[in-house]
Amino acid sequence: MIEASPAGRVSRGGIAGIEDTPRRPCRSAAPILGLDAAAPRREDAAGTEERRPEPNTGTGEGLRLEATLGLIRRAAEARRFVSYGEVAAASGLPWNAARRRMDPHLFALCQRATERGWPLLSALVVDKQSVPHGAMRGRPLVGFARAAERLGRIVGGDAASFLADEQARVFAWANKERGA
Repeated sequence: MIEASPAGRVSRGGIAGIEDTPRRPCRSAAPILGLDAAAPRREDAAGTEERRPEPNTGTGEGLRLEATLGLIRRAAEARRFVSYGEVAAASGLPWNAARRRMDPHLFALCQRATERGWPLLSALVVDKQSVPHGAMRGRPLVGFARAAERLGRIVGGDAASFLADEQARVFAWANKERGA
């Protein structure tokens, strides 16, 4: 049995060979978890207060929607695709710093596009090997199709065809925005 003495020392119940050790103050995990004193707080049913991080706005910390929008607009005008790394670089971030933030960032971009009646602009963002042709496979294609469905688009049974159609819509949107 472990007990704390009034002096703050831990007693191991008199087990031979184990000395009493002073207690150290517990450091808060808040800085490690990205929480701060100004973060929103919530009380559960028992009245226990819990600090929570700022709600994710979906933009991905450090990734800037305006920078990504400009990059995709220029790429669409040139009828080319961009890599995830290019999206990160447009916001001044290395890929390894932006990697885990990319999905919510691109979803936020698609939300904005949907609100404005534009096509899903993230259709032009592909992995580095796919930049020459724009095809998506595997997880990126599934993620794109799911994002489209969350935004009310009907993908149908062929996500690759939906992607190709959406890419064509993004190219047409860029020409219309440019006034061509």
